[in-house]
Amino acid sequence: MDKNTLFVKTDQGREALTSRPPSLGPRLRSLLIMVDGKRPVVELDKLSGGEGSAAPLLEQLLAAGWVESVQSAVIAAEPAVAAMAPVQAPEAEPSALPPLPFSEARRMMVRFINDQLGPMGEPLAMRVESCKTPVDLLTVLPRIRDGLSNLKGAATLQRFDQELVARLPRY
Repeated sequence: MDKNTLFVKTDQGREALTSRPPSLGPRLRSLLIMVDGKRPVVELDKLSGGEGSAAPLLEQLLAAGWVESVQSAVIAAEPAVAAMAPVQAPEAEPSALPPLPFSEARRMMVRFINDQLGPMGEPLAMRVESCKTPVDLLTVLPRIRDGLSNLKGAATLQRFDQELVARLPRY
């Protein structure tokens, strides 16, 4: 395993932290808590007790589907983002707006969620606020879209896609 690989929790991994399945022992749970998409394997090794101690545990977390590499998460998110973006090419459209800076995109996304969902959207808004990189934002995007679609409907989701998703920063 490459020592510079970054891992993120999957939805199953976040669920495992709350449900505490028997297969998630204390060492695995501790490492799963530390996985945040910012710490490479080498740093997780240091935090988990020494040289090479995190790699076998990360392999177990990967096999269980509780974590995935950041590169895998980005590759998985790219088709979803491409499917959500308008079909027209931005260069051909004179009224197409340029991508937003990350901090501005995050702020506007939080505001959109709060305006549309009110107190019910607070968990989603907090999740967006905790994003530190565009990759983090892309990993929570499917959840945001599900929440908007389920609670407000297709029209709100379409507006979200046009106003914000199409303008997300490209990394």
